[in-house]
Amino acid sequence: MKALIFALVICLVTSLTVRGEETSPGQAAVQSNADVPKEYEVGEKSLSPNGRFAILYPIRADESAELPPNLLVCLKPYSVLTRIGTEGGRWQGARGQPLAKWNGNSIVAVWVAARWGMEDLAIYEIEADEIKRIQPVWRQVYSLFDRDFRKRFLSKYPDEKGSGVIFVSKGEGHDSKPEIEFKGHKMLLNLFADNKPNLSTTPHWTASLHAVWNLDTAELENVDFRPGPIELRP
Repeated sequence: MKALIFALVICLVTSLTVRGEETSPGQAAVQSNADVPKEYEVGEKSLSPNGRFAILYPIRADESAELPPNLLVCLKPYSVLTRIGTEGGRWQGARGQPLAKWNGNSIVAVWVAARWGMEDLAIYEIEADEIKRIQPVWRQVYSLFDRDFRKRFLSKYPDEKGSGVIFVSKGEGHDSKPEIEFKGHKMLLNLFADNKPNLSTTPHWTASLHAVWNLDTAELENVDFRPGPIELRP
């Protein structure tokens, strides 16, 4: 009896070990896909849950060389769905690189990782391995902040027109909320902006937004825009 129990335990441990060593679907998609152009690499963190879609990042080579654009692609069969951004591409880990967050396998939020926080957030809807629709989230979000900045701040400090709305990531804390989070057919937004995140002592403006983006209507809902104080930092 003891021998039988011991044998069963050994089998269970062996099974768990083998499973743990298996390559994940994401890794397998990256490693086995041979159709990606040689000047690109697949962003593993950008892979869709089924491993079929991802962002391509140009491989960093010569510092002075202009890089090809970042691409949102279908990996199998390989096809380019769309170019991301209007400027040159960014390699993985570079400031200004595009990042992705998936909602299933057909909806993905893509944004730019700027110096202080996110920029240019958009929703891409994929159908039949093509882009069905692009939802311009950032256009509506930015207009709320920019309107407040001009009305409350520039009207009082017109000489500060050289500064502007800069979105700032507040990082991860025990009481912090994700900047973006999918909930079914909604995307929750928790964004903060500052005109001078470098703690300049000149006049200072902040604001925050808590809202819901409706993926069906491509509109903001439940908008809670909170203007911050206008002040001089000590």
